[in-house]
Amino acid sequence: MKTLTGQGFGTGHAMGRAARLDLAGGRATLDETLLVELDRWRRREDVPMGLVLVAEDPATALLLPLPQGAALNGVISERLPTRPPQLPEGVVLIAGVDEALLAVGEGELLLLEPERGRVTVEPSAFEVARLQAKHQPRVLLDEQNFPAFTTEGVAIAVWGHATSLAEAEAAMAAGADGLLLTDGPWEEEALWAAQALVGGGDLALALPFESLDPEGVVRLAARSRLRWCLHPDELPLSLETLRTELRELVEELQEENQRAELPRLASLAGELPGFEETISLTGDFDAPNPETPPWEQVPLRVRVEWVFGQLLGLEELLERGVAGVIVVPEGVAPVKEQIRHWG
Repeated sequence: MKTLTGQGFGTGHAMGRAARLDLAGGRATLDETLLVELDRWRRREDVPMGLVLVAEDPATALLLPLPQGAALNGVISERLPTRPPQLPEGVVLIAGVDEALLAVGEGELLLLEPERGRVTVEPSAFEVARLQAKHQPRVLLDEQNFPAFTTEGVAIAVWGHATSLAEAEAAMAAGADGLLLTDGPWEEEALWAAQALVGGGDLALALPFESLDPEGVVRLAARSRLRWCLHPDELPLSLETLRTELRELVEELQEENQRAELPRLASLAGELPGFEETISLTGDFDAPNPETPPWEQVPLRVRVEWVFGQLLGLEELLERGVAGVIVVPEGVAPVKEQIRHWG
């Protein structure tokens, strides 16, 4: 890695492969080897190859028409321009670089920083990362957009439960860390809009039951069982109904000549998100004791990751160590505020 200095024009930064201009015959041309490589690049890549032209005069480089498959990212010249150059959008110029044509080899990777008037030849990964971090957009967030931390420093994610694009917009405006989309119907355009709202965060799309693989269905049933241990009144199915449906699922798989059996909760808990300790089961998942409360039947030492919660039950959920809650859009802001004061 080596650096060259000159006078910079333009904003931002540029990277590209060096293409030295040959003035033989009175015309500025590109190296024949580069032209062959450009043709190969054009055949196999969907984006053009970024080039940095290295020339004696900046005007010669800026006026040179490039072949198909190439894009002009920057120019390095030995001479200074006679007047402030009119640069195309996204193109930078480092002018007045002594002996640039001798210092830069054909095809070398170049990093141009016009603000510093510097050219880095074959930059290291650290230099590239430094420059990318410097020019990464920074957004000043309101307090509502920050993750919610308890007074003990534990981060609790708060997702918004949305059944329409309007509710998704309301949840994200309130500072939701992610979205769970259910019901609908969701048109493709609305789904894309909802994904754009998240802007790199988390988005969960509800799938039709038929699209879930059998193993996923069993895991889903086990998670429902764990949630029932916390709030039995919130479980949509009775344990007997759940056990019956699991039996039917196993029978269907066996009819399709697939190996399957009714799982015990112990065999599934280790695959749940957030499982971090051993478990101790005193009862049989297939034959529970109806006279014993469910939280005494199955004394689990498993951190429950996600729970559909309401504001009234938030303190109990936090005491049990949930990593996140999913609430209606209007509940996002008050739940985050309550989390920040809990501990």
